[in-house]
Amino acid sequence: MLRTLLAPAVRWTAAVLVTVVSATACDGSGARAATVPVDRVTGVWKAGQATLALTADHTFTASGLNEGKLTETGCPAGHADGDWAFFADQGDGLYVTSRQARSGSEIGLSFTESSDEPCRLTLTVVDDGDTLCATSDPDVPCDLGVRFTRER
Repeated sequence: MLRTLLAPAVRWTAAVLVTVVSATACDGSGARAATVPVDRVTGVWKAGQATLALTADHTFTASGLNEGKLTETGCPAGHADGDWAFFADQGDGLYVTSRQARSGSEIGLSFTESSDEPCRLTLTVVDDGDTLCATSDPDVPCDLGVRFTRER
């Protein structure tokens, strides 16, 4: 069972399930999940029309998370914001988002605005931290075929 420690009752969590972070996650291209520190994922990331800005204080802003291949994720249209965190093992095999986690390979988003439908989107860190890969299925990282790359 997974749960988020980030959001109060009025928020909803983007990720419902997540892979075991210690597993080597691959998509069809052979990309492997990479465990990286917070500073390796902070910044502005783009994938087509979608933009995601992750900050060191674990907040984010985003736009376009419901366009193109992300349409079926149920993510909010237009501008969105909230909190982000790495998933971490609570010690009993239960993985939850944790603001205390200083490194990880899976990122969960918790949106400020409530919605009728939860956003089924988790970000997997791949390519040694150079790419955030969008997934809606924890057993198949990068299943959405959307790769966010950092803006320079």
